[in-house]
Amino acid sequence: MLTKEPKRKYNALEQCRAVLLVWSERRSKKEVCREMKVSGSLLSYWQEKAMEGLIAALTPREGREVAEKGPALSVSVKRLLEKKAAEHEGQQRAQTRLAGIVRRTTLSVPSSITTEG
Repeated sequence: MLTKEPKRKYNALEQCRAVLLVWSERRSKKEVCREMKVSGSLLSYWQEKAMEGLIAALTPREGREVAEKGPALSVSVKRLLEKKAAEHEGQQRAQTRLAGIVRRTTLSVPSSITTEG
């Protein structure tokens, strides 16, 4: 009496490797199926799912703001970033004020003092 061998379940990494072997033409579809003991239709299904995943991953998501597209930051990194941004903004305001003071003082100095005759 012949007993049927239980079907093996392949994890996502093994499925990816199988698909990439076929896509990179390192192995034929038949070879991969034979080595992994899977049907051609199962390998085709893995390829289809892999392609759907690639398309989903590379398609821009509409409706998201630019700030949300970046990686999530820890609270401490967010605080540091906000602190540095505030410091930079404060420095820019100080430079603008200083430029205004210099302009006003240059305009208010009598020309007889600024030019030597």
